[in-house]
Amino acid sequence: MGSQPTIFLNPIFKRKVVNSRDKEIIRSICWSPPGCHGGCGVLLHVKDSRLVKIEGDKANHFNRGRLCVRGRNIIEAMYHPARLQQPLIRSGERGENRWREASLPEAADLIAGKFLDIKKRFGAESVIFCKGTAFDIGAYLPRLCYGFGSPNYFGFGPGNGNACYRPRVAVSTAVMGRLPIPDLGQFDTSQNEDYHFTPPKCILIWGANPVKSNPDGLFGGWITDLMKSGGEIIVVDPQKTELAVKAKHWLRLTPGTDGALALGMLNVIFEEELYDKKFCGEWVTGLEDVKAAAAEYPPEKAASITGVTKNDIVKAARFFAESNPANMVWGVSVDMNPGCIGTILSLLSLMTVTGNIENPGGMVLPSDPFGVKRRGDSISDFPEIKLKRIGAEEYPLIETGNPYAQPDVLLDQMESGEPYPIKAAWIQGTSIIPSSFADPERVIKLFKSLDFIVFADIFMNPGAMALADVILPAAMYPEKDSLYVHFSQLGAINKAVEPLGECRSDGEIILEIGRRIAPDYFPWNNIHEWLDYRLKPAGMTFAELKEKHTLKPRIEYAKHASGRLRPHCMHGFDTPSGKIELNSSVLRKMNLKPVPHYRDYTCGYWDEYGKDDYPFILTSGSRSVYYFGSQQRNIAFLRNKRRFPIVHINTADAQVKGVNTGDWLNIYSPFGNCKMKAEVSEKFPKGVIHCDSGWWFPERKGEEPELFGVRESNVNALLPSGLQGPGGLGYPFRCFICNVEK
Repeated sequence: MGSQPTIFLNPIFKRKVVNSRDKEIIRSICWSPPGCHGGCGVLLHVKDSRLVKIEGDKANHFNRGRLCVRGRNIIEAMYHPARLQQPLIRSGERGENRWREASLPEAADLIAGKFLDIKKRFGAESVIFCKGTAFDIGAYLPRLCYGFGSPNYFGFGPGNGNACYRPRVAVSTAVMGRLPIPDLGQFDTSQNEDYHFTPPKCILIWGANPVKSNPDGLFGGWITDLMKSGGEIIVVDPQKTELAVKAKHWLRLTPGTDGALALGMLNVIFEEELYDKKFCGEWVTGLEDVKAAAAEYPPEKAASITGVTKNDIVKAARFFAESNPANMVWGVSVDMNPGCIGTILSLLSLMTVTGNIENPGGMVLPSDPFGVKRRGDSISDFPEIKLKRIGAEEYPLIETGNPYAQPDVLLDQMESGEPYPIKAAWIQGTSIIPSSFADPERVIKLFKSLDFIVFADIFMNPGAMALADVILPAAMYPEKDSLYVHFSQLGAINKAVEPLGECRSDGEIILEIGRRIAPDYFPWNNIHEWLDYRLKPAGMTFAELKEKHTLKPRIEYAKHASGRLRPHCMHGFDTPSGKIELNSSVLRKMNLKPVPHYRDYTCGYWDEYGKDDYPFILTSGSRSVYYFGSQQRNIAFLRNKRRFPIVHINTADAQVKGVNTGDWLNIYSPFGNCKMKAEVSEKFPKGVIHCDSGWWFPERKGEEPELFGVRESNVNALLPSGLQGPGGLGYPFRCFICNVEK
């Protein structure tokens, strides 16, 4: 894939900042667990072998000392009385909360025996390996899955429609060979001869709130820094966010209509000839097809669909197209719609036709930093695995730029037993029930039907309580050595204190099991040898990286013109044609619509179930600074900031319903209901209901049927199974229908 970037070493970094008889300060990087997307440099203060203080590391280029409220409260989580510290083996029925403590070797032997027996009787494919989102687990778990012989590796963040990040990755890979990310100054450009970073004049923030979510290796502070330096933003979001009120243009669209808005903006750009003719002529195919698709959505039509005025659509489109450079920060809202492929194609077209691909301050196509894999091993490295992953026959697009099997097909296969039975599950860093799936009762029932289930986590949670046969206690990041690997940083997660009890890092847990069930693929004696193996492409050992602490990858621009995106140094993009394919040949071969398009799924649900009965659009899961997914509900400092699940309702709708802030509401759909506390405001527009997601109540009873109250406030209970979009991607978590009552 072309030559690797030169390593840029910052000599100021040392692992230990202070080392005296009574105090030690150790540099590290904040990453899960407990959960977040991570990357922030931290200084861990240790006294008497105990973590006593945490602060942001001003010397780390990623966050420069800034740290969110979750990051600042790791100590309470680490020393929480409910922390899992010993392996647990179930001694009663599932859900009874009856366990016995075991040693790690005993638990590992039990797990290995069960998995190997199932492999012998049913095949390795009958064991699935699953993880949550935003953990370093993703660099380790594929090797356990594939080394064991199973093709079935899953990401449950969420499961349905793989509706977080993966749709954008898959479609982007089909269209231009890689996922484009915004160039916000996070890379090293000091060694570039021809190009250096140019601050973007416009950042288009689409369906994201990055100052709260800091998603996928992106730090929201980079955006606010650029705004302070004169950069402007366009925000596309129905929610009145902190960034929306500061935007030059805030396009407050109706949830689920993103595709129509993007097509409307493309229409303006083409009609006014604001597109980059030179770039498109040289590096793009399918331009005329995109023009034809956009011609069907003049701004007045887009306005009638989206609720954004024609004037605002025109002004925003002009500003984005005329800003050079410009880039886009796009969020999970794009994925949480069954029509996500059409929207993603439209947004990729916006980036492309304005010439903002592989340019300083635009969208860049980076590789893994210093050659170190972000996602761990690929299934292609295990040729003995002959079966395709679950869902690949029905949805071949999931094998494009995507390591995961398809969870909706998994549920159907668990139910039918065809083409082979699912008998066991390894579940690491996810609770499953609060936030991973629609129709959670079906999920509980199907997972309970398995013969054997292992959980690895830091706290008991509803999924582990209801389903686990064995629970392994995981270390938190100050208790482990690991790697932070993302596009703009390769860093050492440095152990500051020893893990409590028999907790082990997620990598060490996997190594412990891997030596038993796939010994040929786990030759290492300890985690440091495995880390050294992972770092070989960077030409260093983990001990050496620990002392450097963090490396800032170099970015090269215009890689398509220098032969650094395709094999054998061929010029162009890593697509069949060597160009950005806005009419995608990859999608066309899969019988998917290959050009930008839009379908109104919400109106389809109203047509089927009745708008009179369910007059509101339901959207859920807007990011909170206090919680990540279903985590941190037991951390007192954070819980006191947001004690209950919140349903947001517009002031006008609340008046009609007789609702006041603080009322408990029943939110219901044709398929289920949940209860949350009302917050009446203008945060969301009239006709839209927003529900928190991921809620459970750790203070309540754990055993069935209570399960920490997870059934009471689970918004996913309002959605049924089977609503994944074309290609098996996308799910209507942010464009379904509902009603509310006191």
